[in-house]
Amino acid sequence: MNTNSQPRFTSQDLSERIKGHIEELANATDASRISEEMLKYLETSSRFHHYSLHNIWCILMTCPNATHVAGFQTWLKLKRFVRKGEHGIPILAPIIIKEDTKDNENKSFLRGFKVVYVFDVSQTDGEPLPEPPDWKSPERNALLTERLMIFANSLGITVTEKILTGEVQGVSRGGSIDLAPEAGTSTLIHELAHELLHKKEDRTLLSREVKELEAESVAYVVSRHFGLEVSGSPNYLALFGASSELIMKHLERISKTSAEIITATEN
Repeated sequence: MNTNSQPRFTSQDLSERIKGHIEELANATDASRISEEMLKYLETSSRFHHYSLHNIWCILMTCPNATHVAGFQTWLKLKRFVRKGEHGIPILAPIIIKEDTKDNENKSFLRGFKVVYVFDVSQTDGEPLPEPPDWKSPERNALLTERLMIFANSLGITVTEKILTGEVQGVSRGGSIDLAPEAGTSTLIHELAHELLHKKEDRTLLSREVKELEAESVAYVVSRHFGLEVSGSPNYLALFGASSELIMKHLERISKTSAEIITATEN
């Protein structure tokens, strides 16, 4: 039974339909990458440092609810100002010394660490930070969700609804999936794609960006096939640095997994 009352497709028809959806997604992702909204968000995000595990702990112990942390001068560049009386969050910063070598090359050496102070956005006032482009797909299709659950169960994958931290909508754990209560059907497809593509065999050589590209591309294709709204997918992929070229490079894996899910849920 087809979940959206469409006629069944032959293998060739389905393959061509899937390829068309992937090409559609690839073009939309490139457009999202250069949109004013995305460029502004990425430019702002690039100003925030990626901290070491030690410094993350330092930040969370001092300011458990911290979301965006930066130094005093960085906040000024973002046209925000640390409020008078706010106490900085101490972290460790490397001391880098530059020296000329015998070959007249200028090399950098780590000479230790020093304590510096950063501030969370909640300690500042000024111009608002740009919101991340919309990447969520909250639409639910009850019948399709039920069939996806049956498919997951046939593979020995348990799906549990539970409250997740932050903006996370779903988590694939290898044999189990956690879904946030507000997650849409496309999120379930996304996590199933992770299970099919990245849990059956050793995929440690694949970067997180590539894994997200494959999973979200499958979610887009399957969702589009069944008529679900997935306008946020190009933004999601752009946030992970995807491009049309990279998406098409993974065409075969995306197509195969999409066809597997579609075939299982249409029958």
